[in-house]
Amino acid sequence: MPCWPRSFPPVIDGQVDGAPAELWDNGRVTEREQDQAPTPPKPQLTPAQSKRISQPMIAMIITMAVTVGAVAAFYMMNPEPDVEPYQRDEDVHQEAAYVADVATFAPLAPEVPEGWSANYARWETRPEHGVPVWEVGYTTDAVDFIGFAQTAQGNPTWIAEETRQASPAGTHTVDGLEFEVRDGDRDRTYYVLTEEENDVDGTTVVIGGDASEEEFDLALEAVVASLGEDPRDDTDPSPGADTGEDSDTDQ
Repeated sequence: MPCWPRSFPPVIDGQVDGAPAELWDNGRVTEREQDQAPTPPKPQLTPAQSKRISQPMIAMIITMAVTVGAVAAFYMMNPEPDVEPYQRDEDVHQEAAYVADVATFAPLAPEVPEGWSANYARWETRPEHGVPVWEVGYTTDAVDFIGFAQTAQGNPTWIAEETRQASPAGTHTVDGLEFEVRDGDRDRTYYVLTEEENDVDGTTVVIGGDASEEEFDLALEAVVASLGEDPRDDTDPSPGADTGEDSDTDQ
């Protein structure tokens, strides 16, 4: 069987005869705009659906309003009672009379201004210093504090403890008795009457607090006036006690 040569298209100017000079997709890809994803439609509620959705919120608001109104009405019908706060007021004279039975000195029972109240009145023995002390603290009518401590066994360590290590700042004289003034922290002031300066009963007295200068003057005068006075002399006899006087009886 004869073998014929395969024929090829002629090549003219480097191109195959019959083939296009350039490759084109004939508008199938590059000339066609890319398809874009369509925008999804926004959901729209019908009036009935909107009403059903808003009903729980309206009901909740109404419930809260009713609850608040009920609570307000309850508090209006039950106002808090107007009760004054309890203010402690110790009987200093009575306590001093008790202490006088065990103390080796006359416990102070000063006549303080009206409106002052005694927060405490106590007899204590400090084991760290071995010093028995008579202490009284007052709240003034200006709601300031003034207190005093009295002992017959005062010493520098005890005085430093009572004045919170305050530094001396001068002296103050009341009715011939010289007090040492000490300025402490937190606007506290201390007046110290040592046994050497106390020629009335020889006790050591420390007066301190955060009161005003005028209130301290009143306290100092009251303390000095009561030095050496036995508080038992001011106490009233108990009911039924024998006063030494004969009573008239019907025969």
